[in-house]
Amino acid sequence: MLTTIRDFLVTLQLFNQSDMKTIVLPVTVFSQALASHHSVSRFLLVVFWIWMHLLYFTVTNQTFGTSPEEDAVNKPNRPIPAKRISVDSAIVLGWVLAPVDLALSLYAGAVPSGVAICVLTSIYCSGGGHSHWLSKNGCCAGFYALFEYGATQIADSSEKLNQNQLGAIIGSALIIFTTIHAQDFRDDEGDALLGRRTFTLSFPVFSRISMPFLLTAWSITLYLFSEANQFVLLALMALGAVTGVRFLTLKSAKDDRLSYLYYNIWLSMAHVGLSSLDLGKVAAWYQ
Repeated sequence: MLTTIRDFLVTLQLFNQSDMKTIVLPVTVFSQALASHHSVSRFLLVVFWIWMHLLYFTVTNQTFGTSPEEDAVNKPNRPIPAKRISVDSAIVLGWVLAPVDLALSLYAGAVPSGVAICVLTSIYCSGGGHSHWLSKNGCCAGFYALFEYGATQIADSSEKLNQNQLGAIIGSALIIFTTIHAQDFRDDEGDALLGRRTFTLSFPVFSRISMPFLLTAWSITLYLFSEANQFVLLALMALGAVTGVRFLTLKSAKDDRLSYLYYNIWLSMAHVGLSSLDLGKVAAWYQ
């Protein structure tokens, strides 16, 4: 009995495993940085809410269309290609998770974000949002914004976010929209075999050239408009430059996986800068 329960929990975690460092950790840290009040109970609720809503997305995404075949090429350790769960059973799991997550959002006080995540999941999977690099980047930016909005609501026990919190979340969405193709380089070989239209395959040269420019530009922007610790902002610029140059010059799948790890560290640091964004400076710049 205990072994069965443990295996089931491991299977659930494997659905989310590759997104722990890209969604669960940075969104949790970001929401805590934006929150005005902190408590252990609220922190644990934030983590659980993010993890459960991420699970609904990953289960749905990994069972839709040709995803099982794609994962067999690109991510064979995921539960379905690893034969830990069948496609049909995973589909049923997704159906169960939808009402469970909505009930959790109702309890946590983040119903709009919870509902929107479910809707955006349908758009991404069933509506073809994943099929073109532009809509894919837009969906990814939307997911981050919704997770961050809901998590901050829960952390702050507040129905509405203040102007600074909203500004930081909008900034996060813009960074994600313009740089999230960093995740696609490592999967180019498998994506090419499957005929996917990612940004990195559609524009193989430009996508690599864009990385040092975009990461450096966003790092400088945060240095100019954030009130975060200066050491953190200087480290952000240095890491952005190094990561961008790695994507440009080191092009093997192994190198791209390591560069993507650096990118996620950079992204987490960028969120630290966003959490202390000075909207007054931004407004003054536009005047």
